[in-house]
Amino acid sequence: MKYCRFIVALLVALFVVQGAMAQRRTKTVVQTDSTTVITTVRVVPNFAPKHDFRIGIGSLSLTTLFALDGGWNIDDYYYDFRQDMTMADTYLTPRHFVGNYSLSYTYHDRRWLQYGGTVTFGASTRWRKDAVTGQKIENLSRYALAVMPSVRFVWFYREKVQLYSSISLGLVTDFDEAYVWGDMTLVGCSFGRKVFGFVELGGGMAGSARIGLGYRFDAGRNGKK
Repeated sequence: MKYCRFIVALLVALFVVQGAMAQRRTKTVVQTDSTTVITTVRVVPNFAPKHDFRIGIGSLSLTTLFALDGGWNIDDYYYDFRQDMTMADTYLTPRHFVGNYSLSYTYHDRRWLQYGGTVTFGASTRWRKDAVTGQKIENLSRYALAVMPSVRFVWFYREKVQLYSSISLGLVTDFDEAYVWGDMTLVGCSFGRKVFGFVELGGGMAGSARIGLGYRFDAGRNGKK
C-alpha cells in the first residue's frame, strides 16, 4: 500500500510536468492582407546557481535490510534458542523497522548538474521483556548510518518542476563495522520553487521509495547552461 501511494504521487508529479511544459510555450500570430503567420516559441527559464537542502523519509530496501539485519534469519533463531533455554521467564518482541531518514545538501551549479552530500540514518527496534511484568530487560535494536557524496543529474528543468536521477557512494556503518556502499535514485521529481516537495524511486540506504521536503535559494552568481 505504501509503495502504491509513492507511485501515485510520482504519477501526479509527472502530470504536473506535462502542464508545466505546456505553459512554457508562447504563440505569436501575425496577420497580413493575404497570409497569417503563426510562430510558437519555447521559453527557457533563466537559471542561477542554487543551494538545495532536503529532508526525507524512505521505505525499507535491501540495503537497509542488510545494514540493520545483522543476519536476523540465522542469528535470531540461534539467539532465541540459546537464551530462551536459560531465560524462560523472558520473551523477544517482534523487530520493527522505524524508517530511513535522510538529510542532504547539493549545490545546483548548472541547469543539469547538482553535487553535494547526504547523511542517512535507519533503525529497527526489538526488546527482550520480562514475561510476567512486561518490563524491558535488554535493548536489541539496530542502527545504521551512511555518509555519502552524491551527484544529481537533472534531465528536465523548469523553475517549479524538475525530473532527475542521482548516484551516491560513501561509507555505511552499523556501529559494529563500516563498509563502502552506494545509493541510487532511478527517477525523482521535485515540485515547487523555494519550498518544494519531492518523490523518488530508487535503491540504497535512503530506501526504495522516498518522499520529503526541501528548500532552495539562489547562490548569488551567474550560472552555466
